[in-house]
Order: sequence, then structure tokens, then C-alpha cells
Amino acid sequence: MNIYTRIEDIPPLHHPVITTGSFDGVHLGHQQILAAMCEQARMIHGTTVLITFDPHPRKLLNAKEQAVFLLSSFPEKIKLLEKAGIDHLVVLPFTNELANMSATMYVDDFLIAVFKPHTLFAGYDHRFGKNRTGDIQLLKTYAEAGHFEVIEISKQICDNLAISSSAIRKAIANGD
Repeated sequence: MNIYTRIEDIPPLHHPVITTGSFDGVHLGHQQILAAMCEQARMIHGTTVLITFDPHPRKLLNAKEQAVFLLSSFPEKIKLLEKAGIDHLVVLPFTNELANMSATMYVDDFLIAVFKPHTLFAGYDHRFGKNRTGDIQLLKTYAEAGHFEVIEISKQICDNLAISSSAIRKAIANGD
């Protein structure tokens, strides 16, 4: 897996199949997205790209809260993503500038301008951009305009509960 911490170091990528998010814990829901991405990349002879953030966005956005409990350390996350078969990992520093970028600016000036995605994968509840205004519906408008294909990953359920990093953190905090 190639790891990039600077945008200018990313080479041109052939048919990038992209997802973006924190991927804390790389839990079963994340694993569904990653497996589907790898399958799509194989089908189109493309390459998988996962864009994540360091530090975790909660550390900046919730700075006044107590320490943010994460499910995995950054080195653990890298190992889990490599094991999942991701080709390229882009680690963006999560800054105030990035936090204040509008959802459309993030798609236009970052995803499209830098990566020229073939396919973009997103979970049903994925949010991005300032105040989390970007969502799967916004991405679908870009798909309808011909910018890239969007594949939505539906809610993953285990023991009648939706799998999410927040739910896992809450269960651990409750001793479950």
C-alpha cells in the first residue's frame, strides 16, 4: 500500500475507486465498503484510494471535550487498511481550513480536481464538508452530471444493531 501525506506526491491514478472518512476501527461496516471497492477496482482495472485524516476530526472539532476515545491507533488503522487490500492511502492533516471547506468545494476542488475519480464509495450516512452538509444525495448529483459513479453502501447490521464506530465506542464505554 502506498501512503501519501502530501497531495503533490500523489501520482496520476488509473480509474481511481475512492472512499473517504475516518475509518476508526476498520469495523465490519468499513470492511464491507473496502471489499466492495476492491471488487470494483478489479472489474474496471482501476486502483483503490482511501482518503483519511490525522488527527481524527473529532480531536479538532470537539477540542473542548475530554480526550477523544478512538478504536484504533493510527498505525493499527494503517495495518488494517493494508490487510483489506487498499492500494493507496491518502492521509490529510485535519485542519481548520479543511473543516471549514464546503461540501461542494471538497468535491470540486479536491476529489475531482486531484483524483478524477471513476467511482466513489460512500456509506448511507456518510457526511462531509463544513457542518457535515455533504451527503450521499449530493454525491449522486455529481454522478448524474457524469463526474463519477457513486456506489452507496447500505447500513450494516449485527445483532439487530447498525454497525458504526460511534456505536462500538458507546458499547465499549458501557462495558459491552
